[in-house]
Amino acid sequence: MRPKTLVLGLNAALLLSTAVIAADPPAPAALVIEDEAEPLFKLSIEGGVSAFNIPDTDTVGITNIGGGNADQPLFEGLDDTLYGGTISLEMSAPLNGDGLSVNVSGFGSFATRSGSESVTLSDERLLVLQAPSLPSGIINLDTWDVDNVPVGTSIGDDGAAVAQVSGGAGDIGGGVNLGTIFPAADSAVTIGADGFGYGGIATDGQTLALGAIATDQGAIFVGYGELRGWGVTTDVTQDMVYAGGDITLSQRSASDDGGVVFSAYGGPSFRYLGTETTTKTTVTPSQGTYNYDYASFGLNTVENIDTYYAGAVAGASVDIDVWQGSTLTLGLGAGAYYASSNYASETEATLFGGTESFDESATSRLELDPEAGFAYTLKGDAAFSADIAENMQIKFGLGAEYLSRVATSRVVGSNGVSNHDVDGDDFEADDVDYNSDNVTGGTVLSFGDAWSYKATVGLTGQF
Repeated sequence: MRPKTLVLGLNAALLLSTAVIAADPPAPAALVIEDEAEPLFKLSIEGGVSAFNIPDTDTVGITNIGGGNADQPLFEGLDDTLYGGTISLEMSAPLNGDGLSVNVSGFGSFATRSGSESVTLSDERLLVLQAPSLPSGIINLDTWDVDNVPVGTSIGDDGAAVAQVSGGAGDIGGGVNLGTIFPAADSAVTIGADGFGYGGIATDGQTLALGAIATDQGAIFVGYGELRGWGVTTDVTQDMVYAGGDITLSQRSASDDGGVVFSAYGGPSFRYLGTETTTKTTVTPSQGTYNYDYASFGLNTVENIDTYYAGAVAGASVDIDVWQGSTLTLGLGAGAYYASSNYASETEATLFGGTESFDESATSRLELDPEAGFAYTLKGDAAFSADIAENMQIKFGLGAEYLSRVATSRVVGSNGVSNHDVDGDDFEADDVDYNSDNVTGGTVLSFGDAWSYKATVGLTGQF
């Protein structure tokens, strides 16, 4: 029985093994291939240099050589280009797979310009310096000199001078009343709750008269007569900030066989342009006949003009494949804006030094009502980008923009100074006077246009 049982067991084992071998092998696990994820957004950062041509700053001061000649500015103002830097940031995210994207961008630019001038008066017979706003009061100046030349020629060159200064509604602590026909050089100051008044005279040899009023309303300085040797320094610096941001939707076409892609965009836009202009002017009167020094009179004015723009932009661009991994982009754009401009200034008038060691100051401020209007922009740019790593490019760009409305300040109308000695003969009473009742106009906002240019380098990454 045992051999038969063993044979039956072997047969069963062989049949089982044969069935296992004949069965199909188990299917291998499915291989899952995942597509590479598309970038969720694109980020660009750029920086570079910028240049701006904006309206000139206003002139500073008035001089006149007399004899019926017209008034001339002491300093012509700044008319050169502002130079500085710029930085921008842009983020773009796709909204679908057909090229529609939302874009958020912003930029900021800073630029500056400056100028200075130091002059020594020679033939001038009139000098006027003023703040953006003028004080109430009266200045009367009268000189008489027998030879009618800019500087005395001998000890016997007789002369007389009168300088009268009163503060009107501004409290300058009374008034100055100087006048004599005898050889002398003198000056005086009065001090009140609102500011100060100042006057000075010189007779014989170099005849002259001067007066100043400085209060919380404004400031003015007037000098008349033989002003040869007077020193006047002027320093003007203007800083500018231009910034903005856009939120746009863009549509990008599919690339054609030549590697050309077109894009168009549009959306709300905001801009800001601000200027700060600092003007420092100092006059140091002098005369060469007597051992007497006049105090220096200075005006330090800071003017701030801020313009806010709100509107919309639209534009288009074309991307052209130059070679593998590099692209040339050309773009044009335009914007339309509601613009509102504000003006504010602060002036410190100072009187310091001289034989009397004067040390006085007064501060005045001026604010103008906002002025609104329409503005538009036109711009063009070109950029070249090339791959430097996976999902990262370096970008070089050039751009130019035109802005139709940029605010500046101007002084218009009469400053209340009247020159009665039009023949320069010194034979009229009250040769020159300032009367605040005769002031018309004043500082106003004026508008021009501007061009800006930039050259940038930056990085773009897809994330």
